[in-house]
Amino acid sequence: MAKKILISGLRCEKCPVHIAQRLSDVDGVDRIEKNMDNMTATVIGNADVDVVRELLSDKPFKVEELD
Repeated sequence: MAKKILISGLRCEKCPVHIAQRLSDVDGVDRIEKNMDNMTATVIGNADVDVVRELLSDKPFKVEELD
C-alpha cells in the first residue's frame, strides 16, 4: 500500500516543479500531486519521509508523513 508524504508551505506555482526536480531520483516516489488551493504537494509512493525531508531541508517547507 502506498503512503503519502505531505509537503506544505508552498509559495508559488514553481514550488511543485522544484520539489519534483529534487525528488526525481528518490526510490519510492511514484507521483507528486499538487494542490495550489491549499499550497501543498503530496508525494505518493513508498519514499522514506526522512529522505524527502533532507532533500528539501534548505526550503521553507514542512514535510510530514500522513497516515
